[in-house]
Amino acid sequence: MSTTTLPTPSPPARRLEFSGRYVVGLTLIVVGVALSNLMSTYTLMLLGIGPLVQLIGWLVMPGALWRRLLVLLPCLLAGLVLRAGPDFAGAFVVLLAGWLLVRHRPLHSYLTLALPFVASFALKAALDSYSMTWVMLLLGTLVTVGGAWAAWWLAETRRIPRKSVRTLR
Repeated sequence: MSTTTLPTPSPPARRLEFSGRYVVGLTLIVVGVALSNLMSTYTLMLLGIGPLVQLIGWLVMPGALWRRLLVLLPCLLAGLVLRAGPDFAGAFVVLLAGWLLVRHRPLHSYLTLALPFVASFALKAALDSYSMTWVMLLLGTLVTVGGAWAAWWLAETRRIPRKSVRTLR
């Protein structure tokens, strides 16, 4: 008498939180903005490479194509405007708004745009010279990333549970 063992069914594959496109897109966006802002007289080629890398990052991100195309120009310009110093720290608001739109965040999560908005005024008041641009970039990035995480938290906590739909038999 032979015994046959049937393979146990494997659990269904779960969708990963961070897909490859998400990680690659986010990395390219951050590197593109950084390259645009870390250029100097001796590295002017970064001014051409940075926006191109950022552009590719926005296009690689998962999400609806129309949303990614809508944020391309404003976010590219915001990434370049940051180069002008602490007076233009408000560009972080545009970058966060683009991120929220591409990530399909609900409308109430856009309240987090107040974080970089208020921070831009604080940075402008506290940093009075162009030589402090690196401080503005560091603090503005931290506030913007915090705003993105706060928007995610708001989106998750205020999620409306879907009711089961009964069908007529």
